[in-house]
Amino acid sequence: MGDVSFDRIADQFDSDIYGSTKGAVRLAVLWSVLREDVPGLADQPMRILDAGGGSGHMAVRLAGLGHSVVLCDISEEMLAKAAIRAAEAGVADAIDIRHLSIQGYADIADERFDLVLCHAVLEWLDDPKSVVGDLARLVKQGGHLSVMFYNRFASLLKRTLAGDFEAALADYRTGPIRRGWGEGATALDNETVVSWLEDHELEVTARAGIRIFHDHLVDELRGPQTLTQLIELEKAVCRSEPFASLGQHTHLTCRRVGPPAEHA
Repeated sequence: MGDVSFDRIADQFDSDIYGSTKGAVRLAVLWSVLREDVPGLADQPMRILDAGGGSGHMAVRLAGLGHSVVLCDISEEMLAKAAIRAAEAGVADAIDIRHLSIQGYADIADERFDLVLCHAVLEWLDDPKSVVGDLARLVKQGGHLSVMFYNRFASLLKRTLAGDFEAALADYRTGPIRRGWGEGATALDNETVVSWLEDHELEVTARAGIRIFHDHLVDELRGPQTLTQLIELEKAVCRSEPFASLGQHTHLTCRRVGPPAEHA
């Protein structure tokens, strides 16, 4: 099927995700987790790679803290949105936008980064395990990787609550199947992703569930009038079990504990 690009659906994606309360919850909780879990993020200038960073929501926030950011993505339409967002925020000079896949950027990169982000990307790739290796090579020793992925357990729960019992049982028995928003994503489980990270000397230092309750609420309980309270609740429980395992996305903060492997 190939890696999924959001060209042709960039406007729909930005509207469906970031123009909604689900996007507001995701960004707010993820931003809180990053600031807590990445040492020095709030007060030390860093070189940061936002790998598959799309329309630049996180890159712009990081540049606003004084960091220097490289943003790469395979979607020209998403990168055009990122350029507009960066200009409007007054941080265009701090963001280097590259029209490249993660794999392609890893092949040409001549530096290693203090922090690499890969948020909601692995689930859209044909070979996410291999791309974890590409990401690992881009993190300097002692640096950090922030990775967020579509959570298989949350996918099963959502499908079950929607009454799609047959599909939920099939997914549970056979493993993740590519489906979901847009052209389809493959939900991943925490144990598998952690094993890929450990293969590349990346130690998981923190874990959180992102958007735990929002998607299961009736419409009137997830509107703008209740959003502030909902976000505070999501932040409060995002690291606590069983809630952390039920977020629509799982976020892992990792530290490189060994030297980056050379490209094969």
